[in-house]
Amino acid sequence: MRILIAECRQEVSTFNPDPSHYDDFVTTSGDKVIAFHDGLRSEPGGAISVFKEAGAEMVGAYSARAITSNGTLAAEAWDRIAGEFLTAIREAPSVDAVYFAMHGAMCAANEIDPEGYLLQESRKILGETIPIVVTLDLHGIVTDRMLRHVDAAVAYLTYPHNDFFETGARAARLLLRTAKGEVQPVTAMVRIPALVRGDELITETGLIGNRIRECQAIERSPGGLSAAMFWGTPFTDVPDLCSNSLVVLDGDEARAKREA
Repeated sequence: MRILIAECRQEVSTFNPDPSHYDDFVTTSGDKVIAFHDGLRSEPGGAISVFKEAGAEMVGAYSARAITSNGTLAAEAWDRIAGEFLTAIREAPSVDAVYFAMHGAMCAANEIDPEGYLLQESRKILGETIPIVVTLDLHGIVTDRMLRHVDAAVAYLTYPHNDFFETGARAARLLLRTAKGEVQPVTAMVRIPALVRGDELITETGLIGNRIRECQAIERSPGGLSAAMFWGTPFTDVPDLCSNSLVVLDGDEARAKREA
């Protein structure tokens, strides 16, 4: 099995008057994407470990990793990153499945849903039958466009974040099962009109931990594939900003909606 890996990650504050620029990112392409993350406790690192164990062939496409979290990404920087990302997807060899590592709270001056745009345009290039799984930060702002163009989304389950590697591994296992035809992911999301901050969101000690444990129980249950709570970042001021409950199950849309 041949799997394509690509990455684009940044969290911005639209209230920060200092815009982000291209130089605020580290970009790599091709085999360097795999080499950088292989052995790291990152999401791609976790995914790579699972793909290696499964004997899959990995194809590195492109990686843009923000060094800092500044203000809104400048239009010219976004155009360059998006162009490089999609060119790499377009020029990659044929693959059986795709893993994307993203954040979920990017925002550019000329695109308020960068992740949704990249997923939409990648789907146009790859076609409708190639399985795509994306990992996201639970501070991500999940849009309908993002979910429309992936088979499943997998998010962190800890704050402060200490499960980058594990999140990538969960996504990789789900992607492999989807590519083999063992499961048919269906997603349900419930929007919660709240912007929340504070100590109760510390997953080990706060009340949010109860919801996260429910997510883990759903994932462990028969047919469970992915479950997460997203509470976004109030500092990325875009129309879709809110909290979200997301559940991905194997073929059972009614139960996914109920669980979400």
